[in-house]
Amino acid sequence: MKKYYLHNGQESIGPFTKEQLKEQKITKDTSVWSEDMNDWKKAGEIDELKIILLTIPPPIYNSPKNEFIKPRKKSFLKYLLIGIFLIASVAIGSTFISECSNDNQETSIPADDLIQRQTRNNITSLVQVTTNQYSVSTFGGISNLDVIVTNNTDYTIDHITVAIDYIKENGGIYTTEYLTFNNIPANQNKSLSAPESNRGLSVNLTKQTITSSELNLCYDNNTVPATGNPDPYKCN
Repeated sequence: MKKYYLHNGQESIGPFTKEQLKEQKITKDTSVWSEDMNDWKKAGEIDELKIILLTIPPPIYNSPKNEFIKPRKKSFLKYLLIGIFLIASVAIGSTFISECSNDNQETSIPADDLIQRQTRNNITSLVQVTTNQYSVSTFGGISNLDVIVTNNTDYTIDHITVAIDYIKENGGIYTTEYLTFNNIPANQNKSLSAPESNRGLSVNLTKQTITSSELNLCYDNNTVPATGNPDPYKCN
């Protein structure tokens, strides 16, 4: 039976049968790959998947009703226009002051620190975790599984812990294992062999923690960043 893999923007998951793909509620823009394909494609480009795609209806726009509006007295219109002008002037002035304040804050931060902050804020997309073509037995069970971590930053990653969920046929998690990678140089990758499982048809990978002393990075998937914090993954 033909199997497919999905890509959620950060990592690939799968394999899934055609029926299992339907349960994933994929859309025409979901990236899909199978062994007979040279590269990833959008699901909407694959004929055999079009019938299972989730269709999102367009928004409904209600046309405004034509209503008769009585003419207003000139004096009322005059004061209304003056009020609108004053409110707009105050709003524009406040926006200008706020932008100037933000610009001053940004320019007061050294360029290297700004680059590091941008890297920290995008760490989950810059550090990727994927698998090899592992083996799945006929009645369930996963073997020969390797997990690959790719560091696409310009800084050494000291530690990264990856959670591996072994997914059963019904979509539930049979068990979860953890792998810790140490000292991944900038713009390089490293792989480790994962434990085998006597059940499960696929795996799902989650980046649990990522740390880097060079980057002053302390990322934890279980910690919710504080609202409004411009640099939530910087080590305290």
